[in-house]
Amino acid sequence: MKIALYSRPEHPSLPIITGELRRRRLDFTFNPASPVGYDLALSFGGDGTFLSTVRKMGESHIPILGINSGRLGFMAAVALEDLVKALDELRDGSYTIEERTLLAISGGIQGLAVNEFTIQKDGTAMISVEIGIDGEQVATYWADGAIVSTSTGSTAYSMSVGGAILAPGCRCLILSPIAPHNLNIRPLVVPDTSRITLKVTTRNGGKAIATIDNRERPVADGTAFELAKAGHNLRVVRPAGNSFYKTLRNKLLWGVDARNNN
Repeated sequence: MKIALYSRPEHPSLPIITGELRRRRLDFTFNPASPVGYDLALSFGGDGTFLSTVRKMGESHIPILGINSGRLGFMAAVALEDLVKALDELRDGSYTIEERTLLAISGGIQGLAVNEFTIQKDGTAMISVEIGIDGEQVATYWADGAIVSTSTGSTAYSMSVGGAILAPGCRCLILSPIAPHNLNIRPLVVPDTSRITLKVTTRNGGKAIATIDNRERPVADGTAFELAKAGHNLRVVRPAGNSFYKTLRNKLLWGVDARNNN
C-alpha cells in the first residue's frame, strides 16, 4: 500500500505520525504533488486539512483517512490518541470505505463542496434567496443567507443553524435558511439526486458572498447558481474501531446529562 500523507510541514505532531508509519513499514510520501500512483491518502490535521486533501485528490477516487490533531473534527474523525490503533487497523486491512456525496456547483461560482454551499449577506442588510428544486419554485428565503449541505456537512455550518444531523450513508441534501425573517421557513431534507437552484437578490445596494466549504467569493445582485450531485463520490476510510456515532458521543457529548457534572 502506497500512502500520500498530507499535513502542514510545521505541524508539531508530524514526527509522531511519520514515526508510527515507519514503525509499521507503511510506504508513504509527504505532501506529494499528485495523487497518481497512491492507494490511500492520509490527512493529518483538522477538518481544514481534510478539505484541502480532498481538493488535491481531484477525481482520483483515492480513499482518505483523516487523523484529527485538533479539538473538534468530524471529517478527520480519528483522534490523535487513537492513532496507533487506527494505523494497526489500516495495516491489517481492518477498515471500511464510506462513499459520500459531493456537491457540484455551477453558475455564479464553480466547484465541488464536501460540506456545504452557502449564499450569505455581506454587511447588515438581509438578502433574499429564491430556492428551486427539480424545476419547481419552492420558496424565497428572506434571511441572512441559505445553506445547502451534504450529509457530511450536516455536522458543520448546517448544524449550527438548526439543520438535521445525518449519518454519512444518507443520500440526502439539507436546505437551511440562515437567520430567516419569515419564521415559517425550516430546514428541508431532499434526495441528493435533486437539482437545486438558488438566486440571490440584495437590498439597498447590499452585497453578498457565496462560499464553497471554506472558500468564499463576492457575488453580484441577481446571481444564480445550480447545485447537483457530483459525478464521483468522496471515499472516506473508516477504521474498524471508529464510528460516526462514537464521534457524535465524543465530540458533541451526545446524550450526556450535564447535571452529572455539578
